[in-house]
Amino acid sequence: MINRKLFIFVFIILFALTSNALGIDGAPRGKWWHDSLMSKKLNLTEKESQTIDALFIESMRRMIDLKSAVEKERFELRNLLENKIGNDAAVKEQFKNLEKARSAIAIERLQFLISIREILGIKRFRELSSSSENFRKDRRKNDRLQ
Repeated sequence: MINRKLFIFVFIILFALTSNALGIDGAPRGKWWHDSLMSKKLNLTEKESQTIDALFIESMRRMIDLKSAVEKERFELRNLLENKIGNDAAVKEQFKNLEKARSAIAIERLQFLISIREILGIKRFRELSSSSENFRKDRRKNDRLQ
């Protein structure tokens, strides 16, 4: 039960922070560490902000490559599936390759999250997680009202 709760907590934080930082729909666009209110709320120093900027740039460079790898594997799988002579073993193997590529993206997102936690420390990291969670709740409430 504790492992399940821990997994759910980590997943929520992972989604919230990476979607926010990496600009995924459903979260505010932009770099949260440049937002003056968030920066002030977390007592973020200029050095920390610069460090997060550098991490973000490197992570985005890796994400571009990883997303490209997913697209390549997806293309190869589609190509095998459209082949008139079906080779189930080859299709399954290609599907495994696609899943490995997708997993690499998730691992990169997690690594970015871990790096943010190292910079902020656990107290500020929890504050950031809480703020991200509250933002998502407010957004869902507003979406339902529209």
